[in-house]
Amino acid sequence: MYLIFTTAHLEYAMIAYKVKTFDYIAKPLTLERLEETVERLFNDIFHAPANYLKLDNGKLVINKEDINYIKRNGMKLTFYTGSRDYESYTSFTKIQNQLSNDFVRCHKSYMVNLNNISRVEMSNNIIVLKDNSICYIGPKYKNEFMEVFKNHESITNYLVSANNAQYANG
Repeated sequence: MYLIFTTAHLEYAMIAYKVKTFDYIAKPLTLERLEETVERLFNDIFHAPANYLKLDNGKLVINKEDINYIKRNGMKLTFYTGSRDYESYTSFTKIQNQLSNDFVRCHKSYMVNLNNISRVEMSNNIIVLKDNSICYIGPKYKNEFMEVFKNHESITNYLVSANNAQYANG
């Protein structure tokens, strides 16, 4: 939500900023000052990356960073976060278009948030998330997932090979 205060009482300016106000316009209001604020507002809205995923016509809003993985079960998707799980009747394709490159398909029924991966166990084809939940790697998606995983900019995790030796990603 964006809040813009307009008032002739400048003593309230500090209070307005305490509630994270987008702007504070002192009266008398001028057209130029209002246009400047509206232009900044539109730039902020349309150029800022969307941090929230809106589902079910906006009735369900999830912070994308909180999503560990998404699992498809028929027409239903379950969004697994650290605090709780959310369900929605939508398609992977529709959701993928709303997500950043931090989310990658790793299985026909799973999509994982690369930023929340703790480790990948190649011998078992599983992904362990930071909250110790498990996500599976499907054979059809394994090569593409590993390529994206190895090249992801924030990866500082380890791969666990078949002999359990650990290799730092590079």
